Amino acid sequence: MTDESAVAGGGTQTDSNDWRVTVGFHEKGRAGHAAGSLSNHTVEREVHERLGGRVVVGTDGRDELYLYTHARDAAAAARQSVSELLASQGIQADYTIERWHPVAERWEPADQPLPDTPAGVAAERSSLDAEETAESLKSGVALFEVRVQVPRHHEAVALAERLAAENYSVVRRWRFLVVGANNADQAEEFAAKIRQAGPADAVVTTEEVGPRRPYTVFELAAGSGL
Repeated sequence: MTDESAVAGGGTQTDSNDWRVTVGFHEKGRAGHAAGSLSNHTVEREVHERLGGRVVVGTDGRDELYLYTHARDAAAAARQSVSELLASQGIQADYTIERWHPVAERWEPADQPLPDTPAGVAAERSSLDAEETAESLKSGVALFEVRVQVPRHHEAVALAERLAAENYSVVRRWRFLVVGANNADQAEEFAAKIRQAGPADAVVTTEEVGPRRPYTVFELAAGSGL
């Protein structure tokens, strides 16, 4: 997403923005122009007067426009207002309403309910783990890291050797260790095991880094003299 802004409104206000309208333009290159048109339109006021909340506009700059709202009714109102505006300008587009699923960490169709049972939550979590693992394996670089900072050098050496012997993907730089993990749950699992295996005063954290940012902890520590 290359652009994101509130359509209108005054003062600071926050919404969950868990709903969105995706506008797919039939003609390429329309998204940026449409976003500019909306900045002078009344979508925000209409939605606020009818249902409360804000409308946040995002765009990929070319083919799609996104309208983020706090509720499904607000998304429907925004969709109607924007479709009328674009139709009046002769712009053709397709409209879909989606809801953010925080467990699966992706947008789903509006009629796909959030999981409301332990089994449903577990299923979405498992699906996300599988997607992250597949991406890690495809890129050849772990999407997540467990970062370990150990106060004493000899303890870092010993911990790295132990983890490597247990088939962890581990890299050590002086008193810093990084262990690769294929998904978020695996990273948390590894972190818990490392906290048990390492020194009591070791600092263990996890972070999603992606295939383009492997082992960033060493970049952050460079030049620190540690």
